[in-house]
Amino acid sequence: MDQHILLSIRPKYVKEIKEGIKKYEFRKKFPKTVDSNISKTIVMYCSKPTMKIIGSFKIKKHFSSCFKQLMDSVNADNAYKERISNYFTDKTLCHALEISDLKIYDHQLSLSYLRENYKGFCPGQSYRYLDNKIKDELIHLNGSL
Repeated sequence: MDQHILLSIRPKYVKEIKEGIKKYEFRKKFPKTVDSNISKTIVMYCSKPTMKIIGSFKIKKHFSSCFKQLMDSVNADNAYKERISNYFTDKTLCHALEISDLKIYDHQLSLSYLRENYKGFCPGQSYRYLDNKIKDELIHLNGSL
């Protein structure tokens, strides 16, 4: 069975993803998604002040390389490179997840609900593996991830 990733994303970036402005999610660390048991469906947790699991997207392509090569791979213009270059300072390996098939859930799960019903739940600062019971509840409530 595939493991699903829960990604913590700041509200301003969630908004850009919803509006189709942000086409890639960049990460300093991310597990290998090719030839692994990691699902290509990523569940999104919108961080403070929203603090909810709000939806999901599929990874169309996972790029993993040095910063310069990564920027070339995603056809980033100079403004975009400058915007995220500080995020990748001193990193030899960087990741970009190409976003596709965005789904915003009708039934979202708040942090307070998750903590009440899933002992020890913590969304993590970057990513974490999603508990299968939470995954099953999201599917039950929304028809799919």
